[in-house]
Amino acid sequence: MRNRPHHPRRAKVVVAAALGLLAGPGLQAAQVAPPPGPGTCIGQCTSMPATGDIGLSPAGSARYGLVTTAGSDALGTSPLLLDGNSRGNGTETNGSRWTSAVFDVDAGDTLSVWFNFVSTDGKGYDDYAWARLADADDGTVVAWLFAAAATNSNTGKVVPGDVLDKAEFDPDERIVDFDDWAFVSKSAEDPVDWAPLGVSNGSCWKDNAPGCGYTGWMQSQISFASDVRLRLELGVVNWGDWAYDSGLAFDYAGFTAAVPEPSPLALWLSGVAAVPWLRSRRARQR
Repeated sequence: MRNRPHHPRRAKVVVAAALGLLAGPGLQAAQVAPPPGPGTCIGQCTSMPATGDIGLSPAGSARYGLVTTAGSDALGTSPLLLDGNSRGNGTETNGSRWTSAVFDVDAGDTLSVWFNFVSTDGKGYDDYAWARLADADDGTVVAWLFAAAATNSNTGKVVPGDVLDKAEFDPDERIVDFDDWAFVSKSAEDPVDWAPLGVSNGSCWKDNAPGCGYTGWMQSQISFASDVRLRLELGVVNWGDWAYDSGLAFDYAGFTAAVPEPSPLALWLSGVAAVPWLRSRRARQR
């Protein structure tokens, strides 16, 4: 184990009986997770119980965390710079990012995080979500855990959504039971119901928009080959405009409700301001 600054050790739940030995004789695998503190937020982050279409995750927490574009005026929240030419000539606009406190992992440890991407947008306005593990000492990417983008061309491509190269994030390898996954499409007649979408809740950007909906809870899992100090970073970004919002729900073992709470008034005021955007864009698409 390399030398590291002294700090409190994170809690571990030993599940060697279930996971087996991942890194050789004598070393027990342990399930690790970020610490239960609030982390830091740019934009709009919160936690909530089962709400509307989005129930609790299989991780078993009483609440899940989330980031949403609704009510956020933060720019530059994504670590990615995507090619606008393949995404409706758009660009990243407002978004939100949540970052956990630092936590340690040892060789052989396993981390599981559950994600659920929810969107009312797509096709030329491909809002996207991302999640990664960053080295707490130098900020470099240790692993990408999740990527998704709103799209109406093929719902099977919502994950990974053409956000990352397969060499960076391969959902067949990272997402448990990815072969069995199917996107839950909604419609203007049966729209997404999730309060964190603000004024966009109860809408789809276009009447026949199969990419409007949610992924359902997807388990991203990784085992570590060496010791490292980490931060979990995740976010969601509007693409091409500030309308038809999206969000990313997340959960993991030991998660608590201590996520920074957005101002309900700010969410409401942002929703009222966004109404003209929604109406004008829908009119242009018809």
